[in-house]
Amino acid sequence: MRNCILLVLFSFILPLQAQRADFKEINFAKAENIADRYKGESLTNISGLVYGLTSQLDTEAARFRAIYYWVTHNITGDYDLMYRNERTRKKLINDPEGLRLWNDQFKKEVFTKLRYDKETLCTGYAYLIQVMSELVGLECKIIDGYAASDLKKNTLGIPNHSWNAIKLDGKWYLCDATWSAGYTDMSSFLFEFDYDNSYFLMKPSEFIKTHQPLEKKWSLLLEHTNR
Repeated sequence: MRNCILLVLFSFILPLQAQRADFKEINFAKAENIADRYKGESLTNISGLVYGLTSQLDTEAARFRAIYYWVTHNITGDYDLMYRNERTRKKLINDPEGLRLWNDQFKKEVFTKLRYDKETLCTGYAYLIQVMSELVGLECKIIDGYAASDLKKNTLGIPNHSWNAIKLDGKWYLCDATWSAGYTDMSSFLFEFDYDNSYFLMKPSEFIKTHQPLEKKWSLLLEHTNR
């Protein structure tokens, strides 16, 4: 199971299909090898980790690849966090103040568990990708919305997922580290690392089939010049 639950002008418009193929001339092997050398590294010194991952790489795409590859191979999805958050958010759907208090308390638990245990849910994955990217000067956004294997069957009630938009060489791209990292084995409720590269800089017209952002501009199907 790759889903998780979310914590809580007129301009000329051009079609945009930013995708992994834009960087087909870049060999990501060096970035991945560096990430492998830092396998198991602690998150207690994120700036030091990011420096080690990226200092030998000379393009934005390669630096982001090292970050993304490290996160998706070292951060474990936590089913218990996801389940408790989903259950509580549904219970408090008509209690805005109660939901706000829950989110405030739960965020502290999520980020503590991420930092010290390297276990999290989608919010933590997206947050970590953003923080690590910004440490090397890359503009990165956390995108909130709906995700499902078939969005046509999704009732689109409470937003249930977070992912990232990353700006590389002046162009925005989409990625989902949660879905790239692996899945929860529902027979044991344990996380299994199973890297899926398709969610790394996926073409927007493919990404939208399983991910619907709350802000439509972050589908990247259209480029808004005022973004």
